[in-house]
Amino acid sequence: MIVIVLGMHRSGTSTVAGILHLNNIIMGTYENFWPRPLKQNPKGFYENYNFRKINDQILEYSGYHTKSYSPDLPEVKVSPKINKKMRRLVGDSLENFSDWGWKDPRTCFTVKYWVDVIDQLGYKNKIKIVFVTRRADSVARSLKKRNDLPILNGLKIWELYSKSILSFCYKSDLPIHFCSFEDFLNNPSTTCNTLFDFLKRDFNDTIINKFIDKSISTSGGGPDIVYPHEITKIENEIYSKIGKR
Repeated sequence: MIVIVLGMHRSGTSTVAGILHLNNIIMGTYENFWPRPLKQNPKGFYENYNFRKINDQILEYSGYHTKSYSPDLPEVKVSPKINKKMRRLVGDSLENFSDWGWKDPRTCFTVKYWVDVIDQLGYKNKIKIVFVTRRADSVARSLKKRNDLPILNGLKIWELYSKSILSFCYKSDLPIHFCSFEDFLNNPSTTCNTLFDFLKRDFNDTIINKFIDKSISTSGGGPDIVYPHEITKIENEIYSKIGKR
């Protein structure tokens, strides 16, 4: 099984990747997990830097720099050289692990090309997509706190990532599971049960209880933020899919 975790920055993708990894769906190794745990993610990011590095190369080749937090994304393209790196990395992962995956928010823009590579190697039927979302205002507050990004810019970035994921999901015939960071925080056992039912795997409830606690999120509350209509529409669309198969 290959689990691709999709989701915007500050949306709980690290939490989901950690839960998967500690339940034997390998999201990387100590050597390639980077960054190490930081104040904003004390339990770790569970982000395989090898995938992140290639995603950065794809986006830079396409003329987009993730850390610019620009809401304008040019057409994403992959060079033959980068495609070769992708094939090598996926091939190594397939050789070393039976159940594995990765998490990197940049994959929201590049997932189509990763799926193409996995398909070329004959393993597309092994892919499962997990889309983790979080309310746009919480993401915007978190980006304001971490990166001093203006709230409106944070909302626009949330919109860009969310639209990119939805566009992929609507065109894809892969199995896709929609879930929210809020549900992981408020109902961890039930939410993990639903996730692992989708993955058709058992999970260790004691790990979840140790890994998830509400203290890992401090951006869920605050002054009301008035959304642009388009963001409200997208948010409602995504949350309406949670719990559906």
